[in-house]
Amino acid sequence: MAQGRIPQRGDIWHFDPNPIVGRELKDKHYCIVITVEKLNNALGVAICCPISTVAAGARSAGVTVAVGPMDTERGDLRGVVLCHQVRALDLNGRGATFETVAEEGLMQEVIFKLTNLIDPQ
Repeated sequence: MAQGRIPQRGDIWHFDPNPIVGRELKDKHYCIVITVEKLNNALGVAICCPISTVAAGARSAGVTVAVGPMDTERGDLRGVVLCHQVRALDLNGRGATFETVAEEGLMQEVIFKLTNLIDPQ
């Protein structure tokens, strides 16, 4: 991972996922970091889910978590976490910028949704 802030669980960063292929998310978006700082530092990448303001198909498929103004420290972010588009990112290497931190309730919802996507009960 390039020099700079080490991403931490719950951080929200602004990044550019390009280049992409097929139906992957493209152009600049926010993302929420899922993994803890120690792991991110050791691996050089952080496991993240992008945040989108559109994603109508994903919303109807039940693979998103809503983000409202009260869900972050900054208080002005809106959209949905795309839990089905989880990916490992070198945020510093991509020139991403740290923006804010998610509230614990949002993190718990995202982890719950990811767990259900991987191992539905």
